[in-house]
Amino acid sequence: MAKDNQSRRRFLKGAGLAAGGVLGGNLLAPSAAGQQARPVLSASASMSKGARFRAALATGEPLVLPVVESILLTRLCELEGFKGGFMGGSGMAARNALPNTSIQNVQEVIAYETQVMQNTDLPIVADGENGGGSPVVTYRTVQQLERGGAAVIMLEDSTGPESEYGSKGVAMASLAVMVGRIKAAVDARKDQSIMILARTDRPAKGHSEQETLDLLSALSAAGADAFFISGFTLDQQQKAKNLLKKPLMIGSGGPASDWHSKGVDMAFYHIDTIGIGAMYMALKEIKATGKFEETAKMQLPRDIAAKLINQQEWLARAKKYGVV
Repeated sequence: MAKDNQSRRRFLKGAGLAAGGVLGGNLLAPSAAGQQARPVLSASASMSKGARFRAALATGEPLVLPVVESILLTRLCELEGFKGGFMGGSGMAARNALPNTSIQNVQEVIAYETQVMQNTDLPIVADGENGGGSPVVTYRTVQQLERGGAAVIMLEDSTGPESEYGSKGVAMASLAVMVGRIKAAVDARKDQSIMILARTDRPAKGHSEQETLDLLSALSAAGADAFFISGFTLDQQQKAKNLLKKPLMIGSGGPASDWHSKGVDMAFYHIDTIGIGAMYMALKEIKATGKFEETAKMQLPRDIAAKLINQQEWLARAKKYGVV
């Protein structure tokens, strides 16, 4: 991706602002003076988010998914040409200064993700946590996330804080429960282009490779479209890909070529924590010098900030309605 060669400073400019921003509306192009701005439409804009995500996977190119935690960060991803993003329960946990151990309930996560998804056009892999526990609750969770604008809905084999806090060998949701969750998700979605992504943390919790592969095979048969296997090496990911023949996702911080060469189709990158780090550096500078000149250089350029908040669109409306 051409933009990957940007300097760390320019990258932090975007991330620093994105950490704190929550604003509404779609990215619009400025219209003629005095007229309301109109949406920028491309040939793919009329496709659903799920369809566009599937189309991006179908190219065979590695799909890089920045972890987005706000509307502004999601819009930055759109401006930079990314084809998708990832929203996890970790974002909701961070917003409430909680550890990412399923302390927040699934309704909180849905509301948080929906606020972002409904105000941006980027296809999002949305974390449905454990669906709410019961497959019956999972059915409703998927309905809500679909209405909220998800392109992909991820469901995991967690039982809640018990398995999140548990160490090696902790009990996870049973195979029967996970199959029920996936079947409920498949039944609940109305738009068949929306993907159901099954996540398992069994390997990371010390469960065997064979147990994990047996689970994945059952979930694939139940209708899962893609998989996130936490705790598998890249060689094990390739083994799973050969077995399942469906898209795989991992978390990464390295070159896409490393995981794509092993059969992994997409990876999320936790850029979302950089913004709070930049603000921390600003606080340290203020304490040390009484000002923050150096960290101020990491602020988003004015022209980019204006695009993210749809400044021209709102100015046009203000003129139209006699506010200006």
